[in-house]
Amino acid sequence: MKPGVSWLVRLHGGRAARVARAFAQLFDPKTAEGRAVLADLARYCRVGRSSFVPGDPHQTAFNEGARDVFLHIAELAGLDPSDFAHLFQEVTLD
Repeated sequence: MKPGVSWLVRLHGGRAARVARAFAQLFDPKTAEGRAVLADLARYCRVGRSSFVPGDPHQTAFNEGARDVFLHIAELAGLDPSDFAHLFQEVTLD
């Protein structure tokens, strides 16, 4: 079982599948809206960049926390790391 799914089961018990479906629906990379939000989150959460800040362990920890949140969302949306590069392409909403 993936870590994100294990987390949902521990937190939500029998509602875990419903919560996982909600993540998949809200952050659906097949929709322009889903891709736009995921792309924004990926940039904000420093995906594809180092989270390390020399001499500042607090900022490094903060950056890693943001990155971890994105990875949780991405996992529950059905993405894997090979999909992340596509998120950095320009996404326009009509």
